[in-house]
Amino acid sequence: MNDLPVSLFEELCGHISSGRHKEAREALRAGRAEADAAGLLKIGALESMLGVLEDREERLASLVAELSALRAAQEERAGRLEQENTGLRRDLIRQIRQTAGMTRSPAMQTVFRQIERVADVPVSLLITGETGTGKGLIAQYIHYSGSRARFPLVSLNCAAIPAPLLESELFGIEKGVASGVSARIGHFEASSGGTLFLDEIGDMPLESQAKILKVLESGGVVRVGGRRPISVDLRLITATHRDLEEACAQGSFRRDLFFRLNVIRLHLPPLRERRADIAPLAASFLESATLRYRLKPMRFAPEALRLLEEYPWPGNVRELEHEVERAALLTPSSVIGRPDLSARLRGLAEEKESEKAGATPLPQPAWISASAGLSRKLRKYPDLHVGIIRRLMNYTSKSVNPPEKALEEKIPEADERSAPPSQARLSLQNAERELIRQTLGDCGGNKSEAARRLGITREGLRKKLKRLGMVYPG
Repeated sequence: MNDLPVSLFEELCGHISSGRHKEAREALRAGRAEADAAGLLKIGALESMLGVLEDREERLASLVAELSALRAAQEERAGRLEQENTGLRRDLIRQIRQTAGMTRSPAMQTVFRQIERVADVPVSLLITGETGTGKGLIAQYIHYSGSRARFPLVSLNCAAIPAPLLESELFGIEKGVASGVSARIGHFEASSGGTLFLDEIGDMPLESQAKILKVLESGGVVRVGGRRPISVDLRLITATHRDLEEACAQGSFRRDLFFRLNVIRLHLPPLRERRADIAPLAASFLESATLRYRLKPMRFAPEALRLLEEYPWPGNVRELEHEVERAALLTPSSVIGRPDLSARLRGLAEEKESEKAGATPLPQPAWISASAGLSRKLRKYPDLHVGIIRRLMNYTSKSVNPPEKALEEKIPEADERSAPPSQARLSLQNAERELIRQTLGDCGGNKSEAARRLGITREGLRKKLKRLGMVYPG
C-alpha cells in the first residue's frame, strides 16, 4: 500500500504533462479507494496542487484569449491607419499637383519641367526664392513625383532650431550623453530611403555645415555621443531666401558645402513677377478655405480680383493665401468684393487711383522725375546705390527746417525753374515713396533689411511709411 502513492504520482505527472486534467482527477479518485491513511494525506496534497494548476492554466488561457483579441484589434487599427495614410498621401499628391498645374507664368512652368526631369535622380537640389514663394510646396512636389514617394519626407527649418540643439535634431543622440537624455534617431536616419528637406539652410551655423558636408561625403551619420557611423540613403533638398554665393564671399557659409548642395538649382520668382498665377492661386485658396471651414461656395468679384492682381505681395504666395482665407471667413455674402479685402490692399489701390485721377500732373524737377529710373539702373552697383539712398533719406528726413525750406536752400535754381515749394515738396514725397516701395520690393517686404539698405533704423522706416500713407504688413 505504501508504494501506491508513488505509482499514482507517476501516473498523475504523465496526465498533467499531457494536459489531461480530467484523467488526473479520475486517477486520484481511484487511488483514494486503495490508499491507507498516509496515502490519503499524500493524495489530498496532490489534489490541492492539481486545483492550483488548473486555476493558473485557466487564467493563462484567459490572458491568451485577451491578447489574441488585442492583437486582432491592433492589426485592424493598423490596417485602417495604413488606408487613411495612403488616402491622405494620395490627396496631398493630388492637391500639390493641382496647385502646380495652376501656374501660368513661363518661369514657373520652366521650374516644373525641370522637376519632371530630376524627380527620380538622387542628386542634391537647392531651391532659392524669397520668403513665402512656396519652397516647401516645391520640395513636397519633388518628393511625391519620384520613386521615393512611398518613403518618408522629413522637413526641418534650420532657422527655427537653436544652434546647440540642431546637431542632435539632425544626427540623433545616444543615451546617457546628458542626464535624463534618452537615445533617439535624428532627421537623417528618419528620412533614410526618402527625402530630407532642410529649409533656410543659409541660417545654419558653420559647425553644423561642416558635419552636413561630412555626411554627404561619407553617406553615414554619427549620433551625438556615438562612435559608430550609421549608413543612410536619402535625397537632400535644401532651400533658402539668402544669396548663398554672397554668404560664401562673406565667410558665413562654406563654399565646399555650397557646391555640394548646388547640383541642381530651382529658383522661384516672387509673386509680383508672375501675376498671371495670382487669379488661379486665389481661386484654389478660396476653394480650400470653404472646404476647411465648411463655408458656402464663394467667388471673387471682378474688382476684387483686379486688386489682388495689382497688389505687389511682399509676402508672396503665403500672404495671398492668408488674405484669401481672411476674406472667406469675414465676407457675409457668397461674393468677395473690394470692400471685403484688407485695408492694405484697398489703400494701395486708392493711392494709385488718386495718382491717376489728376488731370494734369504737377511739374517736377528733372532730378525728381528721373529718380525712379536712376534707382533701377543703380541696382547693378550696390555700394553706390546704398550711398545715394542714404543721402536722399537723410535729406528728406525730419529736421528743424520743413522740406520745402531745405529744398529752397539746397537747390534754389531747380525750384525757380520748375515749381513752387508746395509742389516741390509733393514731388519729393513721391520720389521718396517710390524709392521706399522699390527697396521694400527688392527685400521681399522685409522692413529690417530695407531699413539697412536705406541707411535708417527700422523705427525710422516705420515712421516714414506712416507719414507717407504707405501700408505694408509686418
